[in-house]
Amino acid sequence: MASVHGKPEEGAECLATYEDLDETNYVEYQTMPSGKWHAAKFNEDVTQTFLRENWANYLRDVAKAAADCAAAVRRIVTKGPPMWLEDKHGYPVPEGDTHISAVWYMSSGTETSAKIEGCLEGEEREIFWNGQKETLAQMEVVE
Repeated sequence: MASVHGKPEEGAECLATYEDLDETNYVEYQTMPSGKWHAAKFNEDVTQTFLRENWANYLRDVAKAAADCAAAVRRIVTKGPPMWLEDKHGYPVPEGDTHISAVWYMSSGTETSAKIEGCLEGEEREIFWNGQKETLAQMEVVE
């Protein structure tokens, strides 16, 4: 079954760059399990940056929070290591859906995975996450 994509709304602009969203930079994202497509509130460049840099940003944020306090670590670690494109403002996920699985770029007409580069999966992700939770537990005991 072929996907049906839309086009940018008149006057829509990127939440990050404030550039107009048009046929050269418009993005849609697919949420699961519904499989529905939604207009992103970020442009193509911002979306590609999120996909490329979110894993490194997560690791940096955990390290920075660890130097701060257990509450800061808890906010980050509770959700677990990221796997999918995510931003509650730019890519809101409707109630009933769990994550974003794909993105569509109007400029090229291509759909690609919304899995972030470098993310851990399966058992490797669980082992990593369990280690983070253990570190958090130790920090909470000290506090």
